[in-house]
Amino acid sequence: MAFSLSLKLIIAFGFTYFLSLCFLFVNFRNTYGGNLSQGNSVLLNETSKISSLAILMAAVQDVQRPVLDDQLDLDDQIDSCAIFDPLKYAGRTKRRRIFAGGLLADDSWHVIGANALETFGVYHSVTFVESNRTQGHEPRTLRFVPGSEDLRILQSGIFGPDTPVHVENFVHEFKERAMLREHMMRQAILVKWKQLGMTRDDIGLIFDVDEIPAHDFLRATQICELPGETWVTTVNQTCRSPILRCIVPTFEGSPKCVHIARFINPEMVIGACIEGIGDSSRHPLAPREFTDSLGRPQGCRKKGYGEKYDYSKMLNGQDGFFPLYNGADFRRMQGLHAKFGGVGYHLHNFFVSTDKLRFKHAFYGHAHKNAFTVPLGAMNSDLMLLVKCSHNISDTGNRKQRLVDGLEMLDNEFGLPASFRLEGYVDARHREMTALVVSDEEEYGRADNFDGHHLYQEKMLTKPGRRHAQSKLNNTV
Repeated sequence: MAFSLSLKLIIAFGFTYFLSLCFLFVNFRNTYGGNLSQGNSVLLNETSKISSLAILMAAVQDVQRPVLDDQLDLDDQIDSCAIFDPLKYAGRTKRRRIFAGGLLADDSWHVIGANALETFGVYHSVTFVESNRTQGHEPRTLRFVPGSEDLRILQSGIFGPDTPVHVENFVHEFKERAMLREHMMRQAILVKWKQLGMTRDDIGLIFDVDEIPAHDFLRATQICELPGETWVTTVNQTCRSPILRCIVPTFEGSPKCVHIARFINPEMVIGACIEGIGDSSRHPLAPREFTDSLGRPQGCRKKGYGEKYDYSKMLNGQDGFFPLYNGADFRRMQGLHAKFGGVGYHLHNFFVSTDKLRFKHAFYGHAHKNAFTVPLGAMNSDLMLLVKCSHNISDTGNRKQRLVDGLEMLDNEFGLPASFRLEGYVDARHREMTALVVSDEEEYGRADNFDGHHLYQEKMLTKPGRRHAQSKLNNTV
């Protein structure tokens, strides 16, 4: 399946891609005046080679290319059901629509572009929600607003010729609990899906934009079924477990840095079991742990109402029917079915500026109060893996470990993201990430002895930076 997809991509891009590469690169560079918005780095490196981002965006902005598998080949799709077990073919002859949604902030075009390239032409629509504040309530300037170049590119057809992209601005000044704000933003996706005409028979998919479902897997979910009643849309759908978790491997900052055991779960739920779409007269409301500033129930379910498979407070639901899923449930409910292998990819920390990377760790979900003082790798074990990978040194001592020859192994077993198959992208991205890390170390130093289990201490420092030299100078004055 991976070879087949690679071959189709080559045919699809063909000669048109190579002719458009130079034109689109020049257009993208001129658009940004040599820089990406939101403080991202220049597109050309010092040696004037085409940057990884330019290679990627040239392909992404080639919106006239054909859509892979645009016409349903039923025999092909029946075969794909067997590949993506537990999916099974049960006679469906028309594809389901997939309504996709996710959160946007300072994400780089590496992940936005890779997502668009992989899923081109598959989704019915894509709904993004962008907040004017971080989860830590830090104010931020909305990026994808009318008239902005970021929004123009996002809505220029990069997700497909018939795939509209909507951006909902979440302007909310009240200081909610950090993750509650995030759950509220995902709830706004469900509201938009209803406005866009989602039905019981459609699929809802919520991801973070760096969580990228694989093209072939998405096509399989449009025609295949899950066991039992998981995705039935008749009136007897109970919604006890209507979710499919997609377990995807993580690439840390570079295609060449693959985690051994770090997996992320974008989730899919059948429309019949989504709040605002399913039958609320049959399905009871799940009591929620929190209420927002307007008094509305929000966030995770209270204990005993389905989280962690615990239905002790409603063993048989309401006459056999269980609560519909809200935005938080997409991320928190486990469900009975999950699939690993060829279903997607997580491009974690694919930033083009370490300042942006540090800002993320200072003010978003997993806040680090010393994000602008400690060495990059000393913030957590993910970033330590990134640093050690960029220097090609052993992960010994770090809580997180790399998969040896991980890129090649995943390619042989499951295939790679469409973005990684672009000529020159993998090497260029790794080279640029290494340069970012080295530059950051000149300022903040390096701490190879940080293990990911304990808080950073200065004795873990293995290479001082300018900040350490200045601190020592200040202490001697």
